[in-house]
Amino acid sequence: MPCKFLTCILVALFVLPGGVPAAELHILTEENPPLNFEKDGQPAGFSVEIVREILRRLNHSEPIRLTPWARGLQMLDTQPNVVLFSTARTPERDARYQWVGPLCIMHWCFFARADAPVTLSRLEDARQVRAIATYRNDAKERYLRIRGFTNLDSSNSPQSNLKKLMSGRVDLWLHPNVGVPLIARKENIAPDKLKMILPVTSVNLYIAFSKKTPPSVVTRWQQVLDEIKKDGTFTTLAQHWLPMENLPSDVRPANTLLALYTENSPPGNYTEKGVLKGFAVDVVHEIQRRLKRSDPISTVPWARGYHLAMTQPNTALFSTTRLAQRESLFQWVGPLYDQHWGFYAKKSRGLRIASLEDAKKSHRIGTYRNDAKEQFLKSLGFKNLVSSNKNVSNVIHLLRGNIDLWVSSDFNMHYIAGQAGVDPADIALVFPFRQVENYIAFSRQTHKDVVTAWQKALDTLKKDGTYDRLRTKWLPPGEKRGQ
Repeated sequence: MPCKFLTCILVALFVLPGGVPAAELHILTEENPPLNFEKDGQPAGFSVEIVREILRRLNHSEPIRLTPWARGLQMLDTQPNVVLFSTARTPERDARYQWVGPLCIMHWCFFARADAPVTLSRLEDARQVRAIATYRNDAKERYLRIRGFTNLDSSNSPQSNLKKLMSGRVDLWLHPNVGVPLIARKENIAPDKLKMILPVTSVNLYIAFSKKTPPSVVTRWQQVLDEIKKDGTFTTLAQHWLPMENLPSDVRPANTLLALYTENSPPGNYTEKGVLKGFAVDVVHEIQRRLKRSDPISTVPWARGYHLAMTQPNTALFSTTRLAQRESLFQWVGPLYDQHWGFYAKKSRGLRIASLEDAKKSHRIGTYRNDAKEQFLKSLGFKNLVSSNKNVSNVIHLLRGNIDLWVSSDFNMHYIAGQAGVDPADIALVFPFRQVENYIAFSRQTHKDVVTAWQKALDTLKKDGTYDRLRTKWLPPGEKRGQ
């Protein structure tokens, strides 16, 4: 009788609600900082901390093991009770596994060496490079293979891909927007030796369970994750590891529903000694003050901010030129100011340009990657554009004779030249070709009431004189912009 009673107790301890036996889970992850990686011989990272918190609340103590991704995926496909994270939830994977999440959003981007002359305007351009470093059997590699890419060089780790890139064995590396600096430093490579070339797409990362794991186990994990999000633990952990652009929308605090992005482009918006400032920044801050909002503003490369504003809900990018080809891509608040685009040359060369057709005959024209001026010239059939991730680099190239012309505007040419340590008097406007207006661009998924409130606030500060006061502070006397 006692033996039977003890047996009942042991069975009860290892049976889940609903009568499902609780088998030990095989919990696997990979080397992919800052989400999951090895530190001092132990798994660490944002996703690791979330999984550990779930295990703690479930009174479980299964170990988390680091394994090569291909091996972890093979176990997930073939064995019961296997957990693998952080796993991209893609349409082709959706029915293969059971899912708990989301944990975060990852923005996949092409990276290149900072000194490489590689330029991309769209995904298709990447077919022309010699080789692209990818991570064997992961979702990013599969994404390219499905689209017919044949120039992929597969590796078993992100570290191997970085080494291939820096040694020149490959031209591009496809990796998420976060993690690259950590991987680079671990390999004793300065992060500024790399540059982001092109955002590719965004995906949600989850905890994946093998199909033969009892559904009740998966349900309980999801319930606990939801509790972690609801009580604030998730956000506390996330803020230590990830920028806001990578947080899932269901955990963004009520006072940070909008993700605001800008770039370094004085005098409209730029960072000086770690402080974000500029005419457009002051206008945005004044709108926020009047609407009693405290949405943080992040400074990012223009290509990344443009991609986020196109793909993510509750996202805005400024200052964005409003063009016909962009009209349906965003919702617009403005105008903030106007500007005149033109071709600039080294003054001592005495170049003369009389038309856009003349400019097409120039050998090399420096442009800022994915910005409105570059997009406009490409739409006109310009084939002689040399794209740069940093606009200030174009000034240096111009003075050194590496390019013949630089595309800029009267609004910020003087400031960008100054950032390059160049006297603006040494640069001459040789042909102005278009007047445009700059706005705040909101993603299409942002609620229209939010956009309407921002526009009304901007209209009000123009009427009451606040706009003119800010304009006088930042723009040269006599300038009339944003009227």
